[in-house]
Amino acid sequence: MLGVAIGDALGKQNEGLGRSGILERGFITDYAKAQAGCPGEYLEAGEYTDDTEQMLLLAISLVECNGFNGEDFAKRIARWGEDTMKNSFRKNLIGPSSSAAIKKLVSGTGWRESGSAIPSCGSAMRVAPLGLFYRTLDEVEENAVLSSLPTHKSDAAIAGAVAVAVAVRCAVLGMDCRDIIREASQRASKYDAGLGEKIEVSYMKRESEPDDAFSELGTSYLVNETVPSAFYCFSRHSGNPGKAITEAVNAGGDTDSIACITGALSGAVNGAGALPEKWVKGLFNCGKVERVAGMVFESSVSHSE
Repeated sequence: MLGVAIGDALGKQNEGLGRSGILERGFITDYAKAQAGCPGEYLEAGEYTDDTEQMLLLAISLVECNGFNGEDFAKRIARWGEDTMKNSFRKNLIGPSSSAAIKKLVSGTGWRESGSAIPSCGSAMRVAPLGLFYRTLDEVEENAVLSSLPTHKSDAAIAGAVAVAVAVRCAVLGMDCRDIIREASQRASKYDAGLGEKIEVSYMKRESEPDDAFSELGTSYLVNETVPSAFYCFSRHSGNPGKAITEAVNAGGDTDSIACITGALSGAVNGAGALPEKWVKGLFNCGKVERVAGMVFESSVSHSE
């Protein structure tokens, strides 16, 4: 969960910018204000975006409901979204899929019907806590599907959420990078075969240079680009979260989401102690992220007994 927040806070500086422009300015390797025109330009250095905020909402809902509860999570998303969209500085952080779904939830649409059909990555970027809370891969997969529905009901978006949550669980179980990718790909393929295949491609591209890989995989907000690109960054530097997250931060396109998913995978494999200390210390509200992560762990243990 720290990896998610760190990747998000670093990646927000480049969100929406092209890779060529990023390379011209030089790689981002530490916190700073976002470039003018980026959705997060009004956020402070080290401050994360809606990606992490939604992850925390899901995590707290899991803890307080002792498992995933669609109605509770949808209410939290609706309240948070309504407040965020009233803030002139923060409303641009919410993507088009989530914005449309939040409006439906606020108007009374049920959480199973409220999700947008746009195949974007909003449910994949927030789903990591499910891979920490549930013990079996079947439970993780089932609840990842449900967690996507309030905002994202397309097959591709659901597949992306399944892939990330399952990969996190596999990492916690101690699987190596190849087996993590294989399991995530196979389970995602049940919902969107194309995304599952592209996750496999991301692993096969791990030795390729980033320009080549990102050009093939894509880096837009669409889930069939963000998730494979994050898996590429993770696969390329599976034992080094600092390098993996930095690769994602400078990918171009939806850099905060690519980096937060990369952070989830790298953090789950390597642990918080492997994250660069300067990033942990400089993270906005780091204590809250750590506290909520601890609550998820404690609740997971009690849930399984």
